[in-house]
Amino acid sequence: MRRRALLVAGLSLPALAIGGRELLRARRADFVEAGGGVLMTVATPELLPVRDGEVIRALESGFATTLVFEVALYRSGGGRPLVSRRRVVKLQWNPWKERFTVVIRDDESSPITASFASRDDAVARATSLERLRVADADALERGPQATYFVTVLAQRNPIAAGALEGTGAGDRAQGRDLAVFSRWIGIFVSDAPTAEKTVGIRTAPAFYLVRR
Repeated sequence: MRRRALLVAGLSLPALAIGGRELLRARRADFVEAGGGVLMTVATPELLPVRDGEVIRALESGFATTLVFEVALYRSGGGRPLVSRRRVVKLQWNPWKERFTVVIRDDESSPITASFASRDDAVARATSLERLRVADADALERGPQATYFVTVLAQRNPIAAGALEGTGAGDRAQGRDLAVFSRWIGIFVSDAPTAEKTVGIRTAPAFYLVRR
């Protein structure tokens, strides 16, 4: 598989705030061009802090923990996402096999299942977006004049209506990109909780694809 490193433009991206509330924390992510796509790797460990006693008890209860990631790619300076993706992760302890199972489902992809003896290893896999395809490389402009960044809205056990619906092609119908941004605003400015935990990040610095 051919692989091309993605250069980054050294842009400082402060956290975005609305109404005095911090929405997006800047976070470094790894981007690579491979197999005709742009792949991103970024971690959200605060979504399931393994030093939190309540989280540990929930993980070891035998009930499934659900993580939902809404991922959107933006061109710097643009207000509308170019591409949006969703990942749904199920993490569950199997007391009979004494192992943790992690099931990962992405848009238009078959589920991936992994098994771990270590709780911390299972949590690290569940909370990390590893080589997630965020765009087709041919759909993006190349060169330093066109820089891009990704936002991730991650939730633990979301209770918002529709958050756990299927992840097939129907989820990506026309208009979904605008709905993603609406959910961002609704989640962070509403007083009503929409999940046990919500994490919002924005990758920084922005990246661009090198010219061929």
